[in-house]
Amino acid sequence: MALQMAKDNKKGEDDDEEKKDKKSLIPQPIQDFIASMKTKLDNILPSFVWEWLSFVVQKLPTLKVAFFSFISGLVIALCAILIPVYSQLDELEEPVTLFETILNDLNIAYVDQVDTQKLFETGISAMLSSLDPYTEFEGRTEAVEMNESVKGKYAGVGLVISGNTIKPSDIEKIASEKENGGVVGDEDLEDVADSSTSKNKELDDDELFKQKNKEKLKDRGIRVVSAFEGYAFDYGMRVGDKLLAVDGTPITEDMTVENVRNLLRGEPGTSVSIAFERIGVEGEQIAEIPRQIVRMNTVKLASIIGKQEDGIGYIQLSSFAEDTGNEMRRAILSLQQRALVQSQGQYGLKGLIVDLRGNPGGLLTSAVDVASLFVPQNSDIVSARGRGFPSVLYRSRVQPLVPPDTKVAVLVNGGTASAAEIVSGAIQDLDVGVVVGSDRTFGKGLVQNVEELPFDTALKFTVAKYYTPSGRCIQALDYKEGGGNIKNGDKSSLYQATRVKEENKQIFYTKSGRVVKDGGGIEADYKVPAPQASALEVTLLRTGVFDDYAADWSSKYKFSDNFEVNEDLYKDFQKFVNTKQRSNDIRLEALYSKPLSDLKKSLKQSGYKLSEQELKKLQASIVSEVQRDFDKYKKDIKEDLENAILARYLPESMLIQRSVKSDAQVDAAYKLLSTPNGKFDQLLARDTSSQQKKDSNRSSPTSIANNRLSSSMSSDDKDSLRFQSFKW
Repeated sequence: MALQMAKDNKKGEDDDEEKKDKKSLIPQPIQDFIASMKTKLDNILPSFVWEWLSFVVQKLPTLKVAFFSFISGLVIALCAILIPVYSQLDELEEPVTLFETILNDLNIAYVDQVDTQKLFETGISAMLSSLDPYTEFEGRTEAVEMNESVKGKYAGVGLVISGNTIKPSDIEKIASEKENGGVVGDEDLEDVADSSTSKNKELDDDELFKQKNKEKLKDRGIRVVSAFEGYAFDYGMRVGDKLLAVDGTPITEDMTVENVRNLLRGEPGTSVSIAFERIGVEGEQIAEIPRQIVRMNTVKLASIIGKQEDGIGYIQLSSFAEDTGNEMRRAILSLQQRALVQSQGQYGLKGLIVDLRGNPGGLLTSAVDVASLFVPQNSDIVSARGRGFPSVLYRSRVQPLVPPDTKVAVLVNGGTASAAEIVSGAIQDLDVGVVVGSDRTFGKGLVQNVEELPFDTALKFTVAKYYTPSGRCIQALDYKEGGGNIKNGDKSSLYQATRVKEENKQIFYTKSGRVVKDGGGIEADYKVPAPQASALEVTLLRTGVFDDYAADWSSKYKFSDNFEVNEDLYKDFQKFVNTKQRSNDIRLEALYSKPLSDLKKSLKQSGYKLSEQELKKLQASIVSEVQRDFDKYKKDIKEDLENAILARYLPESMLIQRSVKSDAQVDAAYKLLSTPNGKFDQLLARDTSSQQKKDSNRSSPTSIANNRLSSSMSSDDKDSLRFQSFKW
C-alpha cells in the first residue's frame, strides 16, 4: 500500500510538472493578461455563478471539453465587451469622485454659505473653456434661448427689450465701461458688482462722468429695442418705448431684463397688457397684445433692386434656423415672379445677391437646404469628420431653384461664419457664383453637437471639422487644450489658439480649376473695401447719442412721409452733441479714454503736474480733431441719424431696404451682375493652367472626398438624423 501511495504521489508530481511545463510555454504577458481577466471577472460575476459552473463540471465530466470550449468563447466575448467599458469607468471614476467630494465638502464646511449650483457651473465652465470657445455648458436659461434660436420661434408678443433696472450699487462698472467707449448690453447689466462712490468725496471730472452715467442708467429702465412686424409692432409698440408694467406688475429697479421677458411670455392664445411711456406723448400708454408663436424670420429682406430692366434681386439672410431653407425658397420664387411681372413676361431673374454679411451661422441641415437651391443636382455640398463622429457627406438631391443662367453674388465679411461659410464655400467651389467682400470670412470650420442633459440643461461641444466640396477645411484657428493645475505654475487655463500660417495653407481647386486655399475662411473672389467708421461715428453709436437725439426730436416734431435729415436738422444734432460734451454727459474722446486715464493716474502718482497740464491740452486737442469728423464723415453720420429717427416709426424691413440703397458693397455687387460679358464672367472663367497642374498632381476633389467618407445623404434625410442639433 505504501508502494501504491508512492506511485500516486509520483504521478501527481509528474502531472504538476507537466502542467508547469505547459504553462511555461505561454508567454508571461499573456499569463498576466489571463490573470487580470480572471480577477476582473471575479469582480463582475457573482460567486453563485462560479459555484454553479464547478457543480456542472463535476457532475458531467463527459461534457467537460465542450463545456470549457463554450466557457472560453463566453469569456473572450465578455472580455471584448466589458474591458473597454471597465477601463473607461476606471478612467472617469477618480475625477468624478473627487469633484463630487470637493463640492460636498465646500457645501458642508466652507466658512460662509455657498451656492453649490454656481460652484458647479463655474467648475464645468472652467473645464470646457480649456478646450475651445464653442464648447459650453448651457444652464436652464441658456438652453431655452439656444433652442429658440435653433427653432426660430417662441411663444410671446414679438418684442426685443434691453435696459439696466439693477441695484444702484451695481452700476459703477457699467458707467466706467461707458466712459471708455464700451457698449452697454444686457450682459453688462446682469454681471456687475462694485461699490458706489461716496457722496462726501470731492469728485474730479472722471468721477463726475461716472456718476452721471450711473444716474442715466438708473433712469433708462427697460426699453424696446425692436418690435417685430406682424406682432408687437402692429399693436402700436415702437423702438424707445419705456415699459412701466406688465399685466399690472410694476417694473421695479430690482427686476432684470430676464424677469420682464418672463412676464411678457406665456401660453399662446392668452393676452398681455403692457403699460409704457413714449417720449413726446403725454401720459401712460396701454397696449393689449395677444401672445402667439412668434416666428423669427431669418430672411430679413427680399427685394428687386436697381433698374427694373436689369432684373437683379437681393436677399438678406441673418442666420440659419430650422425653417431657413423654406424661407429662402419662398423668397427666391417671389423674386422670380416679381421679375417676370415687371418685365411683362419677357425675362425672369437675371441676377441674385445673397447677403450673408454678419451671418453667424446655425444649423447644418439648413445650410445644406439653402446651398441645394443654387448648386447642380448630385453636387457635394459639405462633408464632416471627427474622432468620434461618423464621416458624412451631404449632397444636393434636387434640381436647383436658381437656374444656371442667373448670375449669383454672395456678399460676405469677417462676421460671416459657420453655416454661412458652408453656403458661400459650396457656391465658390462649384463655380455657381462669385463671392464678394472686403477680404475673408470668419473661418469657423468646426461642428458642434447640442446634447440634451437632465434638468433642462444642455452641452454644446465640438465633434468634427467640416470640408467644402473641393476638400478644404476653412478653420482659421487651431485650438490646443489648456487647463492644468494653476497652483503648480501652469496658468494656461484657457484653450490655446494659433492662427494657421500662410505658408501652411494648402492649395485646392474649384470645379473650373480656380485656385482656393484652406485654413483661413472663404476669401472673396471680387474684393470691395468696406466703409470704415470714423472715431466720431463709433463714439456716437456706442454712447447711444443717436437714440437720445431721436427721442428728443420725436418729442418736438411730427413725423412725415417725406422725412429726411436736412442741413438744419444736422446742425441741430451737432449742437445737441456739443451740449452733451460740455455737460460731461458724453466724451467725444471716449475711444482714447482708457490710455489717457491710465496715464493721468500715473502722472498724478509721480507728481508731474506740468505733464498733467500738457495731458489736458492733448485731451482738448483730440476732442477738436474728432469734432472735425462732423464735416468729413457727414454722409455716414446723417445716415445713422436718419436710421435712429426712422426706427421709431418704420418696421425693420423698410429700414433695411432704405439702407441697401446707400450700401457701397451692394452697389458693387449689383454692377458686377448687371454688366453683360463683364468682370463676373472673367472671375468664373476656367483656369486651364491650374487645371492641368491639378490633373497631373492630384485626383479630383470629389473623388478624394468620396474615398475619405463612408456615407452620403441628402438634406431630405435630415429628419431621420441626430445631426439636426449640430451647429456650424
